[in-house]
Amino acid sequence: MNPFLPAVNQKLYFCDLLLHQIDRDQTHVVGPAANLQLALCQSALFQLEAAYRLYLREVATTYRHRAAETISSVGELIAAMASIGQSPSEAGELANLEADKGSWLANMLNARDRLLEVCPQEVANAASPIAVVQIEPGEDRRELSADVLNGWLEAFRSIIERHREHMVEC
Repeated sequence: MNPFLPAVNQKLYFCDLLLHQIDRDQTHVVGPAANLQLALCQSALFQLEAAYRLYLREVATTYRHRAAETISSVGELIAAMASIGQSPSEAGELANLEADKGSWLANMLNARDRLLEVCPQEVANAASPIAVVQIEPGEDRRELSADVLNGWLEAFRSIIERHREHMVEC
């Protein structure tokens, strides 16, 4: 059995679990409750992104690549598959989705990248022992909502389901 399959499923489950904790009507959510909603969205995004990275490894393992655990990008997956004389359509489809700036996958990865960006001028109190980043209220909520995340989750589940049905153990 492919050891990455249950890991992918677990991350998808965790993402779904977090999304079910989010208050869908965020128009009146303020203060700590708003921060909790944002933290849940961001956590769900990280679970979804982890599922994607693990899925790349699942594909490599299915095609019998011996070092699948080293793969962390679709480019690495394609190179690894080429090194064993394989060119799976699953890798090509994922690469095309990443390259398509309007796709759910490109949007998900861009949202993850934005969460990891911090500009030095945003540090609010440099004298504080804990650096605090000033975020404008609602800044992340517009682009990272439960509805958006659910759409990405369902799109990813659909691809995984289709791929798993068609992937052949080599």
